[in-house]
Amino acid sequence: MIGAAFYVSPLRAFFAQQDRHEKAVAELQAARRDNRALEREVERLGTKAYIAQLARSDSMLVPPGTQVFVIKGLPGEGDEAALATPTAPTEASISVLDRIEDLWRTLLH
Repeated sequence: MIGAAFYVSPLRAFFAQQDRHEKAVAELQAARRDNRALEREVERLGTKAYIAQLARSDSMLVPPGTQVFVIKGLPGEGDEAALATPTAPTEASISVLDRIEDLWRTLLH
């Protein structure tokens, strides 16, 4: 019985250390994956195209000389039924001449 007690305690410590080692290895692999992802992000942040893309998508910034259009009232993801029913234009809608004039101004600026 005493001899068995000498074996049980070291075996329990060994198995506990094995579990800690496996957990540490898994954490190290996860940290390495995160590090690789962050390195790729740093590389992309070194390009002007990626910075411009982030500025447009996150901060809604545009380059100088670019005209921005904001469209309000777009249907959401669950509004497919609203898209299926066509609506007739109202009297207050923009005329064709006004649309052409706006397009012309946009192209000249």
